[in-house]
Amino acid sequence: MAEFTFFVDAESYGLGGFDAAALAADESDLFDAGVDSVDIPTAYGSDLGDRIPVHVVGSPKGLRFYARLLGVKDAMQLEELDRVIAAAVARGE
Repeated sequence: MAEFTFFVDAESYGLGGFDAAALAADESDLFDAGVDSVDIPTAYGSDLGDRIPVHVVGSPKGLRFYARLLGVKDAMQLEELDRVIAAAVARGE
């Protein structure tokens, strides 16, 4: 398993916390894709600015699936995701 924290636009997911209806997948879709767990804060301080951290644990395939669900386009996040996935593949995960 690999772990990655995505930083998603708070406005897209509601300023008071994550709107689970925003994802085009349900829990079984996530598990089928290789996502083991997702930790989304329900409340956070204003010091996070306009982004919400979403911590995901899953297979390399599961992390890529979740990135597509979130619509991650940030080049730095995608580069770091590639690095994390490459390390997980090298470990045989």
